[in-house]
Amino acid sequence: MSKHLNKEYLYCLPSGITVHPCRLIHKDGTLMWKHALLYKDNMAYVPHTESQEQHIIKTAQRLEELNSWVSQDLEPWQGFIPHLWYSPFNEELAQGISVYFTHAFYDNEDIYTQLRPHILEHETLEQRNKHLFFKRC
Repeated sequence: MSKHLNKEYLYCLPSGITVHPCRLIHKDGTLMWKHALLYKDNMAYVPHTESQEQHIIKTAQRLEELNSWVSQDLEPWQGFIPHLWYSPFNEELAQGISVYFTHAFYDNEDIYTQLRPHILEHETLEQRNKHLFFKRC
């Protein structure tokens, strides 16, 4: 970590690690901690428990896998765009296993059709209004 970063902008996670909002959740991925922790009011909600932190990490890994099915020939910034991920005040998003997202390049119907065969038994993928909804468990 650079000495020149203002520590008040870093997220201190329950595991004890401190991360910059732009740090990738999954190495070699595209999703950053700010994607998971910034809620619609632009407030960062840091997980309260290590299990929530781990759920966010595992969900990010799975989203990266799913993104590889639809974004193979695109630039990294032309993949999934998370809109709502973790919020301790929203029951559906309180564990870090659910994400509302869109794709930067394709519309939701195309993404849904392409991803549907790759969704596992314990996962959910739904079209909800302007977003796709993914739940891992």
